[in-house]
Amino acid sequence: MALSILILATAVVSAFTFHHFSKHSRALHDVQVIALALDGFAFENGDFPQGTRGEICRMLRGESINGQNPKKLDYVEALPIEMDGTGEFLDPWGEPYRISVDPKVRVYSCGPNRLDEHGDGDDIASWK
Repeated sequence: MALSILILATAVVSAFTFHHFSKHSRALHDVQVIALALDGFAFENGDFPQGTRGEICRMLRGESINGQNPKKLDYVEALPIEMDGTGEFLDPWGEPYRISVDPKVRVYSCGPNRLDEHGDGDDIASWK
């Protein structure tokens, strides 16, 4: 009986660790992809997209907003479940990714604690 409980406990801990790791890995992948997409947008259009985070995300998905992305090029693919109602990309914990292009590209997730630590703490950032 004790061995069964130990095996079950190990399986639960392993599953939690894998689940946490996979969310962390996905967030790290996402921030890197978004940062590269922003660079691609700037290369193609001569400047980074300007607007709200939702507008920036929508431009990266191929929309033209205020004359930006006039060719309507897609730089990032995202499923509807990976975005909120304004079009912002969501991290694995359901929070919008933080995106800044002034003065340089900074993309990060608030991480598992969902607190915006501006890229520090447990935040998962494109520049770390």
